[in-house]
Amino acid sequence: MEDVSVEVLSPLSECIDFCETECFLDCCGIDALSADRTRVQEWCHQAGSVVVHEARLQLAALIEVVENRSYLVTSTFLNHRTHDEAARRELLDFLVAIDAGLAAVDAS
Repeated sequence: MEDVSVEVLSPLSECIDFCETECFLDCCGIDALSADRTRVQEWCHQAGSVVVHEARLQLAALIEVVENRSYLVTSTFLNHRTHDEAARRELLDFLVAIDAGLAAVDAS
């Protein structure tokens, strides 16, 4: 199976950085992050609606790539690789949770 490397750009990267609570992405990967809706919404209020909408578009594209099971996904920024279905599911669960927080603010 081929590896595909994904880049996470701003503003989505800024949102994800804001979710670092346990440690740092460089150290612990997505285990360092909290996708708590309140935390994501706090970032949204700081960033503003235009930026939140752009982050949601980036996130939708990223989720689409991760959902494609014809290749393994690697992200240096997220310090994560979908080497098996459990790793893919862990990443998807995190991304979907982030999207839920963004959507709650983007819809208002």
